[in-house]
Amino acid sequence: MDELISTSTANFFYFLMAGSVIVYLILKFDAQNRKRINNIMKQAKNVEPMLMKKSAQRKLQEIKVACKDQKPESSVVEQQLDELVKAYDKGQISLPDYCNKLNSLLAMSA
Repeated sequence: MDELISTSTANFFYFLMAGSVIVYLILKFDAQNRKRINNIMKQAKNVEPMLMKKSAQRKLQEIKVACKDQKPESSVVEQQLDELVKAYDKGQISLPDYCNKLNSLLAMSA
């Protein structure tokens, strides 16, 4: 008991300091990652979803192949498809709406 600080108290303060440093480093790392993610999200805000765009392209190809069969209904489908593609190219229709309308045209052509 002659010692001012016993070994168990010294160990407690040692681990307290080490734990505090680890928690600080974790919080600093988390803040950096949040900042990076927020920057990425700001940059990707106006970008169309890549998989949805690929899906729309495949649907468009399938409809064009189906229209080559020259069925009587295919001329109506072709006309609607042309109007839809023109509207999408002009930016009048959003990508999700474009995909939904392509689904309905695909169902009509099948």
